[in-house]
Amino acid sequence: MRLKFRLIAFLFLLLAIMSSIIPSFRLNAEMAVASKFNLLEQHVIELVNGTMAYNYDLELEKIAFKYYSFRSGGSLGANETAYWIKGIFESFGMESWLEPFEFTTWHLSSKPTLILDEDGNLNTTYDQIPIGSFQSTHLSWPTPENGVFADLVILPLPEAANINEIGLHPINKTLWDSIDITGKVILTGREIRWAHSWEQAFVEKISSQPPAAVIYTWWYDWMNFTPIMLSSSGGRPLSGFGAYYWSNHIPVGAVNYEDGLRIRNWESSVNVSAYVLIDSVIDNGSHYNVVGRIIGCEEPEKVVIVSGHYDTVMCGGFCDNGAGVAGVIEIARVLSKAVREKLYRPKYTLLFIAFASEELGLVGSINYVKAHKNEMQNIVAVINLDSIGSDQLCVTKTSPANGFDLDEVIVDAAQDLGVPIVYEEPGGSDHETFRNPSWANSLYYWCWQLDANISDATPVNSSAMLTSIPILYRDIWSIGTPGWIHTSYDNSTSTETLSWVEPEDLEDHIKVSTLAILRISPSLHTVIISGPYFTWYGAEYWIIKIRERPIRVISRYY
Repeated sequence: MRLKFRLIAFLFLLLAIMSSIIPSFRLNAEMAVASKFNLLEQHVIELVNGTMAYNYDLELEKIAFKYYSFRSGGSLGANETAYWIKGIFESFGMESWLEPFEFTTWHLSSKPTLILDEDGNLNTTYDQIPIGSFQSTHLSWPTPENGVFADLVILPLPEAANINEIGLHPINKTLWDSIDITGKVILTGREIRWAHSWEQAFVEKISSQPPAAVIYTWWYDWMNFTPIMLSSSGGRPLSGFGAYYWSNHIPVGAVNYEDGLRIRNWESSVNVSAYVLIDSVIDNGSHYNVVGRIIGCEEPEKVVIVSGHYDTVMCGGFCDNGAGVAGVIEIARVLSKAVREKLYRPKYTLLFIAFASEELGLVGSINYVKAHKNEMQNIVAVINLDSIGSDQLCVTKTSPANGFDLDEVIVDAAQDLGVPIVYEEPGGSDHETFRNPSWANSLYYWCWQLDANISDATPVNSSAMLTSIPILYRDIWSIGTPGWIHTSYDNSTSTETLSWVEPEDLEDHIKVSTLAILRISPSLHTVIISGPYFTWYGAEYWIIKIRERPIRVISRYY
């Protein structure tokens, strides 16, 4: 009897001690038994917080808005962002470092300026109108230090009632030939880039009559719903249309539809001049890939990469790709917390990478593969987050590798979480550098005439991108709703008013990514509910076993 009493007392003492010294997590017991997740998966998924991720994105946006070139690759804003991400990783107790590489750098020293002038005299200001929507294109060549002041001319585009009629009618060569653009500021429609014949006519025109600057606008009234979109290629790549601007030192900017129409109407009645200042600085310097690491416990030499690029194209980059980087940070926070609490011991090493300069042609990931070429065969999977948080989650297709098919793992995770998901074709972002290094090497040469020497790198077939739609203005013609990346609307204010990147969707997309990672790199702990619960002083107790650890008591308070 005395022995029995002592055993009961000892058990109660043990329960009290374990409840007080061992961290516990809240658990809906009935849901855990009935759900599609094991206990560890449920706990980790419940740690994901969309509001925290959204706040990380706000911090990234705050950095972008400090600089006229935002977080463009190789700019001051990009460098500050790299150090900020490294600090965040370190605040989670993770090992983190910067991996620099040398490449072309670009930033703006002042806000780009466009002023229209009626009398051709820049010293008289009463007849001048500043154009507020004017923005430099990404990587534009600078104007001379004091800007350019020249006659403004307009190259009109043919009629087109909608997007399907672009290129249907030819450029009016007779009219264009009557307009001398040499040394002048050109205004034309950005839609000129949508039809090969139109673009070729434009190339021939500016090749024979080099202008002082080029300004794009939306030409057609059916494009008035969107701000001007600035492309990743900007003015820099050595191949393609941007090569002409760069090699001939032509500054390039853009204005929205309303301002473009205003300029066209004014020029039709008055011979307008234009002052353009694009104070960009082009150099060569360091870009930084940022890496955070959780070391694997069973096969640490093998790696799962979770990535997102942090550079932008002349905007706050809240969706593209602040949302993706915020997702990488939130996953790092959640999994590092699970590791610190000794609930999760990942089989493989987890690398959280914020890539630099994706918008320059996957430059950050290409240089990462270049530096780690001999380690490619050890990469188990790459999950790249690019512009998540919009309405519909998408995953790019993959081929089976390493005993699983990554896109199927991700789709299964989404379905288990009740998150709708659709497939996309491969391509589009930094995951493609790992999936197809030879193609990425060709892109590097096409854009920059540089050989990264990664064509023979081992491909990582299990490389996928998670993205979301709507993402681009042109989505209005395919799904009925536009997205706003690479425009001035890609900021937190617009995402709130236009409801296209929201904390709830961001949280769902991060949960899908997190669950997929847990299944690709499972824990050495096997968490099993081993018996029915009992109550003690208002608390509900479950006995669970964790392999390689003692029995642990998990409590859920009423």
